[in-house]
Amino acid sequence: MGLFSGFEQHHKKDPVQRVLESLHGCLETKDEIRDGKIFCPEWNVTITPEIDRLEEKMAILNFHITSPDWEEPLFECCAGMGKDTDTAIGMATGSFLFAFMQGIALMKREEDGVPLESKFAGHTHRWRVYKSNVVGNGESTDDDAKAITAVYWDLLKEHIAKRLGNQKLCYVKIYAAKAVGADEQITGECRINDVPSAELGALVGEIAAKWNVTQFASQKQFFFIKQEPETVLPYPYGENKLGIIREKVKTALELFGKVQSQEDYDALPDKLADALGDKTLAEECFSFLPEICAENAFNQIAYSEEVQFATKNGKLSVYKNQLADFYPLGHMMFNIFDSGCFGEHTNDLYKLMVSLSSIFGIVQQMNEKGNDLSNCRMTSLLFNVSEDFEIR
Repeated sequence: MGLFSGFEQHHKKDPVQRVLESLHGCLETKDEIRDGKIFCPEWNVTITPEIDRLEEKMAILNFHITSPDWEEPLFECCAGMGKDTDTAIGMATGSFLFAFMQGIALMKREEDGVPLESKFAGHTHRWRVYKSNVVGNGESTDDDAKAITAVYWDLLKEHIAKRLGNQKLCYVKIYAAKAVGADEQITGECRINDVPSAELGALVGEIAAKWNVTQFASQKQFFFIKQEPETVLPYPYGENKLGIIREKVKTALELFGKVQSQEDYDALPDKLADALGDKTLAEECFSFLPEICAENAFNQIAYSEEVQFATKNGKLSVYKNQLADFYPLGHMMFNIFDSGCFGEHTNDLYKLMVSLSSIFGIVQQMNEKGNDLSNCRMTSLLFNVSEDFEIR
């Protein structure tokens, strides 16, 4: 058996090692392999690959990218096809390198950043946008690489600016594809912090629909949008923010689990405020968590990207992406459920949370009328908040 054959067999047994060695030395900065991860000391970035799915000629890889400089972990899923599994892993890893990590490199070098300004909750925020290369598969759709790089940003920049809040970093994934066969299939995807936007995805799909291809073509690009430090507004809890909030969400779930009557539910906001020591976070947990559970439970419904807050001064509409806590609180809640800390009561607690949502009541009405939930679109949720509530 030759050296190459032995190498190939080794990686077929350990595909994560294949990914790590494909990344090592290719990241435009020094990197080290540590405990199944890639660490980039100059960037203070850690990349954790995992195998989502492997077949004989196909691989789907997940990459979790973290840094103390960012509020939330970043995530990318890449697929690759090849003559065998090993080649498919290499193709998927290459897709990650040439688009996602190329954009990260631009941001870390502060190279080719495009200025952007947004407004949220009465404050102006200034940003730098770093656009990755466009990585294409299949047939060519345009010979001008510079023109391709600008197309998606020029199309979406105003819409993306409306969805920016006070985050230190926001990342956007664009994916467009066209397949021509018995039926023409168009795919348009725009994910903001890994949350899909149906509205922006439709705009991306309009570009793919115009491609003159005979079989298949796809394009992928990332925007890394970093806020200028002088316009970042402080968020409570400092460096251990995620750990502290996770404990507060766990406390909130414990209090939700004690609700057995309307009287208990009516008393819950005050109990949450006392237990969490943060009135805004308490109101967010009370308002957001049941609705997030319901959106997950009835995921065949199309939900609005916006929510409304009713205050004494009227109603204010914002995008969920703009809020510092909407999606992060949901992620923490599901991580807590998955951790098993509620044991055999987890499923009952989840069902209780769903039942306390306004979405649940609407779904009941839809079911009574015999409506197909997959054909339903929900209008934006309305939350009644106190005078002290702070939109973060």
